[in-house]
Amino acid sequence: MDQRREALIKLLKDQNEEVRQSAAAALERLEGLANLDTLLRHYREGDKTTKLKALYAMGKLAADDCLPPLMHALNDQAEDIRAAAIRILGELADPRTLQMLVLKLNDPSITIQAMAIEALGNFRNRNLIPHLATMLKSENKHLVMATLRSLGKLNAKEAMDDILPLLENQDPDIRKTAAMVLGQIEG
Repeated sequence: MDQRREALIKLLKDQNEEVRQSAAAALERLEGLANLDTLLRHYREGDKTTKLKALYAMGKLAADDCLPPLMHALNDQAEDIRAAAIRILGELADPRTLQMLVLKLNDPSITIQAMAIEALGNFRNRNLIPHLATMLKSENKHLVMATLRSLGKLNAKEAMDDILPLLENQDPDIRKTAAMVLGQIEG
Protein backbone atom coordinates (compact mmCIF):
# COMPACT_ATOMS: atom_id res chain seq x y z
CA MET A 1 0.00 0.00 0.00
CA ASP A 2 2.96 2.35 0.59
CA GLN A 3 3.87 2.27 -3.10
CA ARG A 4 0.31 3.16 -4.09
CA ARG A 5 0.18 5.86 -1.44
CA GLU A 6 3.43 7.44 -2.59
CA ALA A 7 2.32 7.43 -6.22
CA LEU A 8 -0.98 9.06 -5.29
CA ILE A 9 0.70 11.68 -3.13
CA LYS A 10 2.79 12.72 -6.15
CA LEU A 11 -0.43 13.18 -8.13
CA LEU A 12 -1.66 15.70 -5.56
CA LYS A 13 0.72 18.15 -7.28
CA ASP A 14 -0.45 17.33 -10.82
CA GLN A 15 -1.26 20.33 -12.97
CA ASN A 16 -4.74 18.95 -13.78
CA GLU A 17 -7.29 19.60 -11.03
CA GLU A 18 -9.37 16.50 -11.84
CA VAL A 19 -6.27 14.32 -11.47
CA ARG A 20 -5.55 15.96 -8.10
CA GLN A 21 -9.14 15.36 -6.98
CA SER A 22 -9.03 11.72 -8.06
CA ALA A 23 -5.75 11.20 -6.25
CA ALA A 24 -7.15 12.81 -3.10
CA ALA A 25 -10.24 10.60 -3.21
CA ALA A 26 -8.10 7.50 -3.73
CA LEU A 27 -5.88 8.46 -0.80
CA GLU A 28 -8.92 9.04 1.38
CA ARG A 29 -10.22 5.57 0.54
CA LEU A 30 -6.83 3.95 1.22
CA GLU A 31 -6.68 5.70 4.60
CA GLY A 32 -10.17 4.47 5.36
CA LEU A 33 -9.26 0.90 4.45
CA ALA A 34 -6.15 1.14 6.62
CA ASN A 35 -8.39 2.22 9.51
CA LEU A 36 -11.15 -0.29 8.89
CA ASP A 37 -10.49 -2.11 12.17
CA THR A 38 -11.02 1.15 14.03
CA LEU A 39 -14.26 1.79 12.16
CA LEU A 40 -15.50 -1.71 12.98
CA ARG A 41 -14.64 -1.20 16.64
CA HIS A 42 -16.49 2.14 16.66
CA TYR A 43 -19.52 0.43 15.17
CA ARG A 44 -19.45 -2.43 17.69
CA GLU A 45 -18.67 -0.41 20.81
CA GLY A 46 -19.81 3.15 20.14
CA ASP A 47 -22.91 5.05 21.10
CA LYS A 48 -25.58 5.69 18.47
CA THR A 49 -23.87 8.75 16.99
CA THR A 50 -20.53 6.97 16.78
CA LYS A 51 -22.17 3.93 15.20
CA LEU A 52 -23.87 6.11 12.59
CA LYS A 53 -20.60 7.83 11.70
CA ALA A 54 -18.88 4.46 11.41
CA LEU A 55 -21.66 3.10 9.16
CA TYR A 56 -21.51 6.10 6.81
CA ALA A 57 -17.72 5.86 6.67
CA MET A 58 -17.99 2.16 5.79
CA GLY A 59 -20.52 3.03 3.11
CA LYS A 60 -18.09 5.48 1.54
CA LEU A 61 -15.40 2.80 1.52
CA ALA A 62 -17.72 0.31 -0.19
CA ALA A 63 -15.34 -2.51 0.66
CA ASP A 64 -16.42 -6.15 0.96
CA ASP A 65 -15.32 -6.17 4.61
CA CYS A 66 -17.86 -3.42 5.29
CA LEU A 67 -20.89 -5.42 4.15
CA PRO A 68 -21.24 -7.70 7.21
CA PRO A 69 -21.50 -4.85 9.74
CA LEU A 70 -23.82 -2.91 7.41
CA MET A 71 -26.07 -5.96 7.09
CA HIS A 72 -25.87 -6.51 10.85
CA ALA A 73 -27.06 -2.93 11.37
CA LEU A 74 -30.28 -3.75 9.51
CA ASN A 75 -31.46 -5.54 12.65
CA ASP A 76 -30.35 -2.97 15.21
CA GLN A 77 -32.95 -1.96 17.78
CA ALA A 78 -32.43 1.72 16.99
CA GLU A 79 -34.47 2.86 14.00
CA ASP A 80 -31.81 5.44 13.09
CA ILE A 81 -29.19 2.73 12.76
CA ARG A 82 -31.49 0.52 10.64
CA ALA A 83 -32.40 3.50 8.47
CA ALA A 84 -28.75 4.43 7.87
CA ALA A 85 -27.88 0.86 6.96
CA ILE A 86 -30.76 0.68 4.48
CA ARG A 87 -29.80 3.98 2.88
CA ILE A 88 -26.17 2.94 2.54
CA LEU A 89 -26.91 -0.55 1.26
CA GLY A 90 -29.39 0.89 -1.22
CA GLU A 91 -26.73 3.22 -2.56
CA LEU A 92 -24.23 0.36 -2.82
CA ALA A 93 -26.85 -1.91 -4.46
CA ASP A 94 -24.77 -5.01 -3.81
CA PRO A 95 -26.83 -8.08 -4.80
CA ARG A 96 -25.63 -9.94 -1.71
CA THR A 97 -27.75 -7.61 0.45
CA LEU A 98 -30.94 -7.85 -1.59
CA GLN A 99 -32.74 -10.51 0.46
CA MET A 100 -32.10 -8.74 3.74
CA LEU A 101 -33.48 -5.50 2.33
CA VAL A 102 -36.59 -7.27 1.02
CA LEU A 103 -37.22 -8.48 4.58
CA LYS A 104 -37.26 -4.85 5.73
CA LEU A 105 -40.50 -4.37 3.77
CA ASN A 106 -42.09 -6.06 6.80
CA ASP A 107 -40.36 -3.95 9.44
CA PRO A 108 -42.81 -2.59 12.04
CA SER A 109 -41.62 0.95 11.28
CA ILE A 110 -43.26 2.73 8.34
CA THR A 111 -40.08 4.81 7.95
CA ILE A 112 -37.97 1.68 7.59
CA GLN A 113 -40.43 0.17 5.12
CA ALA A 114 -40.34 3.34 3.00
CA MET A 115 -36.55 3.44 3.04
CA ALA A 116 -36.38 -0.24 2.07
CA ILE A 117 -38.75 0.42 -0.84
CA GLU A 118 -36.58 3.28 -2.05
CA ALA A 119 -33.37 1.28 -1.59
CA LEU A 120 -34.75 -1.68 -3.55
CA GLY A 121 -35.50 0.59 -6.49
CA ASN A 122 -31.74 1.10 -6.87
CA PHE A 123 -31.11 -2.57 -7.56
CA ARG A 124 -32.65 -2.65 -11.03
CA ASN A 125 -33.69 -6.24 -10.36
CA ARG A 126 -36.94 -7.19 -12.07
CA ASN A 127 -37.56 -9.97 -9.52
CA LEU A 128 -38.34 -7.23 -7.01
CA ILE A 129 -41.42 -6.04 -8.88
CA PRO A 130 -43.88 -8.50 -7.24
CA HIS A 131 -42.50 -7.70 -3.77
CA LEU A 132 -42.87 -3.98 -4.39
CA ALA A 133 -46.24 -4.19 -6.14
CA THR A 134 -47.80 -5.64 -2.98
CA MET A 135 -46.79 -2.44 -1.17
CA LEU A 136 -49.13 -0.44 -3.44
CA LYS A 137 -52.00 -1.80 -1.34
CA SER A 138 -50.71 -0.02 1.76
CA GLU A 139 -52.96 2.44 3.55
CA ASN A 140 -49.95 4.72 4.03
CA LYS A 141 -49.66 7.25 1.24
CA HIS A 142 -45.89 7.64 1.70
CA LEU A 143 -45.35 3.91 1.25
CA VAL A 144 -47.49 3.91 -1.87
CA MET A 145 -45.64 6.88 -3.35
CA ALA A 146 -42.22 5.41 -2.53
CA THR A 147 -43.32 2.14 -4.14
CA LEU A 148 -44.50 3.92 -7.26
CA ARG A 149 -41.15 5.72 -7.59
CA SER A 150 -39.22 2.45 -7.19
CA LEU A 151 -41.43 0.70 -9.71
CA GLY A 152 -40.71 3.55 -12.09
CA LYS A 153 -36.97 3.05 -11.61
CA LEU A 154 -37.45 -0.63 -12.36
CA ASN A 155 -39.47 0.14 -15.51
CA ALA A 156 -42.10 -2.18 -14.05
CA LYS A 157 -44.41 -2.83 -17.02
CA GLU A 158 -45.62 -5.91 -15.15
CA ALA A 159 -47.09 -3.70 -12.43
CA MET A 160 -49.18 -1.60 -14.80
CA ASP A 161 -52.42 -3.26 -13.67
CA ASP A 162 -51.55 -2.34 -10.07
CA ILE A 163 -50.56 1.24 -10.94
CA LEU A 164 -53.45 2.25 -13.22
CA PRO A 165 -56.16 2.17 -10.50
CA LEU A 166 -54.08 4.62 -8.46
CA LEU A 167 -54.85 7.31 -11.04
CA GLU A 168 -58.29 7.42 -9.41
CA ASN A 169 -57.06 7.45 -5.81
CA GLN A 170 -58.62 10.11 -3.63
CA ASP A 171 -55.19 11.52 -2.70
CA PRO A 172 -53.84 13.92 -5.35
CA ASP A 173 -50.22 13.17 -4.39
CA ILE A 174 -50.74 9.49 -5.16
CA ARG A 175 -52.50 10.32 -8.45
CA LYS A 176 -49.67 12.69 -9.41
CA THR A 177 -46.97 10.14 -8.57
CA ALA A 178 -48.80 7.37 -10.42
CA ALA A 179 -49.13 9.59 -13.50
CA MET A 180 -45.44 10.48 -13.35
CA VAL A 181 -44.44 6.81 -13.06
CA LEU A 182 -46.68 5.78 -15.95
CA GLY A 183 -44.83 8.32 -18.04
CA GLN A 184 -41.48 6.84 -16.97
CA ILE A 185 -42.30 3.24 -17.77
CA GLU A 186 -41.22 2.34 -21.28
CA GLY A 187 -42.95 -0.19 -23.48
